[in-house]
Amino acid sequence: MQRAIFFVALAALFGSTVVAQNGVTIISDPNDLSRPISTILAQLRKRETISLTYEDPRYANVADIQDVTPQVARNISPSEMERRPRILVPKGRAVTFVYIPQDMRSPDDAMATIERLLREYEALGGPTFTVTRDGARFHVVPSEVLNAKGERISQDSIPDTVISIPPGRRDGGEFLQAICDQVQKQTGYAIGVGPSVPGNNLARYRTNEGIENESARTAMEQLLDKATLPGSFVWDLYYGPDVKSYGLNFNYVGTAGPMAK
Repeated sequence: MQRAIFFVALAALFGSTVVAQNGVTIISDPNDLSRPISTILAQLRKRETISLTYEDPRYANVADIQDVTPQVARNISPSEMERRPRILVPKGRAVTFVYIPQDMRSPDDAMATIERLLREYEALGGPTFTVTRDGARFHVVPSEVLNAKGERISQDSIPDTVISIPPGRRDGGEFLQAICDQVQKQTGYAIGVGPSVPGNNLARYRTNEGIENESARTAMEQLLDKATLPGSFVWDLYYGPDVKSYGLNFNYVGTAGPMAK
């Protein structure tokens, strides 16, 4: 009897070990909790070669914003510190996410896995995000955020802004800047293009085309996919609560896994 119980317990232990070995645990950066969802998504991109874009909410509530001026502006007098413009960054929540790689092998499974991540983060008290899929890419965008009064309100995605650009001779970099300029014209929010942009690819790409009544997201995707391998570049759109504008950063992920099927 004891021998049978031993083998049952051993089998149960072995089964638990298999589950643990098959599962992958990824955590937010404990030294930088400003954008934990972005941190998790960056690890998913790297591990699963998946095309994922990310967009910050427009943070407005003190619970979601951290003043890092003292950490950044060191070795200055208290009077200078008082006069210095404040440096504000998002304040996120630490998150640990466990998933099984097999659940990222098809678009539907990948979508469900990302949705679970976003639900778990919302349960921690963070902003509400949603995920959509458009061709070769998944897009994680804000859905609800706390306003200055602490009320949870809906929030639109900046790349959903509908824009038009007249035809004209441009290279890819100029076209990308035209997209950002049109978003600012329509919304009032500036988008600065970061140094991670695939500059060589965009410089080699030339077009006479314009766009008419398309979302900025669609325009950026089409531009990237014409100038580079389709689905290989994704972006992170970061919002600065102090400057109330965005920074657009790019990442290379290679040939996308689930989207290629």
